[in-house]
Amino acid sequence: MKQISFFAIALAVAVFSSSCSKDDDKDTTKPVIELHEPADGDTLFIGYETHLEMDLSDNVKLKSYKVDIHNNFDGHGHTKSATTDVAWTFTKSWDVSGLKNTHIHHHEIEVPTTINGSPIAKGNYHFMLYCTDEAGNESYVVKNVVVGVGIPHEE
Repeated sequence: MKQISFFAIALAVAVFSSSCSKDDDKDTTKPVIELHEPADGDTLFIGYETHLEMDLSDNVKLKSYKVDIHNNFDGHGHTKSATTDVAWTFTKSWDVSGLKNTHIHHHEIEVPTTINGSPIAKGNYHFMLYCTDEAGNESYVVKNVVVGVGIPHEE
């Protein structure tokens, strides 16, 4: 009887120890975003591409990043602007699966001049950047940008 009790205790300790070590191995660290452009207060010019530049990193592996741009006309109540201009929104995700670190530089975000024939509303917008790692941990950065008219300068 003592052998069975000792065996049961040893088995319980082994099961408990292995389940604890599996929990310890779980990735709970969020990815790191270093957004270089656009910066807070930058203008996204109507009819032109936006320069996106950043560095992404994770302690294990990255999965994707997403850009979400939406209006902030009234401090974030998302009401319609007083004109017939249409608030522009943009959402797109990119896959960076398997990478631990990556430098992103592209001009894939274009601010259109019209939506369904109506002009794009100029004003304050939020530029939100999300990064997710393979374990599902997510980080995000928010920049206040302005959508306006003009010609972007090249750097």
